[in-house]
Amino acid sequence: MAALTGNNQRLRHTAAKKVTLAHVAKAAGVSQATVSMILNGREGVSFADETVTAVFAAAENLGYRVGRRSLGGAAIPTVLVVAPNVTNPYYSTVIQAIQQAAVLRGYATCIYTTYRSLENEQEALRFARSMGMAGVVFAMLAHPEAILAKADRKLPMVVIGDRRQDLNVDTVELNNYDAGSLIARHMHDLGHRHLAYISTTLDEANPIRTQRLQGLRDTFGQLCPQGSVLVKCRDITPETELENLQIEHVVGLELTRKCLDDKKITAFVAVNDMVAYGVIDAVREAGFTIPGDYSVCGFDNIFPSGFAGVALTTVEHYMRDKGCNALEILHNKIIGAASGRNITRVEYSHKLIARASTASPRTEPGAAAEPGEAC
Repeated sequence: MAALTGNNQRLRHTAAKKVTLAHVAKAAGVSQATVSMILNGREGVSFADETVTAVFAAAENLGYRVGRRSLGGAAIPTVLVVAPNVTNPYYSTVIQAIQQAAVLRGYATCIYTTYRSLENEQEALRFARSMGMAGVVFAMLAHPEAILAKADRKLPMVVIGDRRQDLNVDTVELNNYDAGSLIARHMHDLGHRHLAYISTTLDEANPIRTQRLQGLRDTFGQLCPQGSVLVKCRDITPETELENLQIEHVVGLELTRKCLDDKKITAFVAVNDMVAYGVIDAVREAGFTIPGDYSVCGFDNIFPSGFAGVALTTVEHYMRDKGCNALEILHNKIIGAASGRNITRVEYSHKLIARASTASPRTEPGAAAEPGEAC
């Protein structure tokens, strides 16, 4: 560190030129590879605290913009995109839409996955600050109160998620309670009386899932007082979500198997399309047909749901539009076009995409509705 201080004048002269990793490495007395790994937060490697301090001090002294990359001599501001995972096509589609919009606005992007862990969400913010990111887009924020309470208001941020008026942050929203209501009406109109709701973890850290269930329950209960909604869920830890790429499909498969002995159930509502694929496989594995024996619905309308072999009835959630809109809101924050005191909220409506996975409930030969069961 003494050598760095003694050469400040020479280093500042160098900074007037284009500063590269080589300049930072020379000033810190380490290799360019070491500088690159430290400044980019490379996972799986660690360095002595004094080495890390020396590298960041050299970068700051030279004016090297951490969190930006050089392209043709021009610095490109970087946006951090934070998502629970990239295995669900919902999040990969949102991320790609953000990246498409970012390219048009001149931003690079960096992806950070959290697996719905509070610690990981907090670390994502620390990473964004330490790397000099231009802003952050949360594709889903599982712990908004804990994160936003500590968020640096100088770091522009946009959250994509469920409709919540209490969040003091720019949001791109969708009312998931209404989405659940939409599915309830569809099932009721088809004539179903007894449904099963299949879901991954249902708790306050997953309001999107609980709101879908609440909308389904409330509306179906109003439309069909004699009906029922059986809830089956399995808690998934962040560690399990990280280790098992197919966990949502597995949950749909295993929980549906436990419901097939209940002969009253004629339809399954999955918390999202990925879980619905597991439901479909469990039904077919047991020798039943869709929609002849069971109807199946999901949420999100990810691209495989439209495939001929799937044909899943689901709710359109406008993933591409939400991703592009989130980046535009963030861009306006970054360039100062939006007042720091104003909160921007954009809410998308719902659209039922009815496909071949839903139909009127099965009827056994000679079967008649039980007394009091009509809706």
